[in-house]
Amino acid sequence: MTEEKAKQLLQKYLNGEANAAEIKQVEDWYTQLDNADKKIPQERKTALREQLLSNIQSAISEKKNKRPSLLYSLLFKIAATILMIVSAGFVYWILNNQPIAASVQIVTTTNAAEHKRILLADGSEIILEPSSKISYPSKFNGKIREIALTEGEAFFDIAHDESHPFQVKLASKLAVKVLGTSFRIKAYQASKKVEVSVATGKVAVQQQDKILGILTKNQRLLYNEETKQSSRNLIEKNTAVAIAFDGASLLEVMKRLEYIYSIKIVLKDRSLSTLKTTATFNSTQNPAEILDIICSLHHLKYSTIEKDKIFKVYK
Repeated sequence: MTEEKAKQLLQKYLNGEANAAEIKQVEDWYTQLDNADKKIPQERKTALREQLLSNIQSAISEKKNKRPSLLYSLLFKIAATILMIVSAGFVYWILNNQPIAASVQIVTTTNAAEHKRILLADGSEIILEPSSKISYPSKFNGKIREIALTEGEAFFDIAHDESHPFQVKLASKLAVKVLGTSFRIKAYQASKKVEVSVATGKVAVQQQDKILGILTKNQRLLYNEETKQSSRNLIEKNTAVAIAFDGASLLEVMKRLEYIYSIKIVLKDRSLSTLKTTATFNSTQNPAEILDIICSLHHLKYSTIEKDKIFKVYK
């Protein structure tokens, strides 16, 4: 609701022209006003109430022999005058203290021979495999981006957002938590087994408050619902995921590569961080290969230590 519409609604209420739904909306606003986080200053509200009471008492005294309808009309005019004083603060509260509208929950399924590509509101992409079912919000509200894979298999390529972790809830009561990465989940209820494999980045597989495992690139976790046992292993072949940069700063590029490959990259000269990079790689390439290309683009060099876990980039 815009400020102008809020003022119009308040005026309709004061003029006795509001319908039942509009009356309820205004009265709900007023009921909640005292508990609002952003309050109109108490001294201002007290002065307004005293002024309104004084005007009403004067109106009753002057118009006591008039018909009630005339009295009500006068009282509406008095209230409208008060509205001119209080509306700025009240409308500000209306516009800033309404609860976040609940987003629509979308449920998508596939048949036995169908694949579907789903693009989420945050830019994340999901490939839903055959005989699968997933539910997700039309937009994400709150600190956690949460969806549910209730049946089947899906591949997730999640947009990186450190302040809003991404979580996939499963029918087995497991949850897969990430910041931004790509991974696959197989969780067909008939098999009583769950498989989580990571293509890039890092994920945590959790059962209530218990961490079953933290997985990085090319690692897989298997969980048996009947025995409640889990195991981890390496996978030789994984889904290739594009790693694209479109005018990103070198600092942004290095931060993303650090997350994808679980490595550390140090820029020896701070001035290098603003260099722009436009290029596309894929997750089958190792970080040294990608860094070699990026450094060639910017006429830079790099060195490695600790078995290619730490890279230093310099002129």
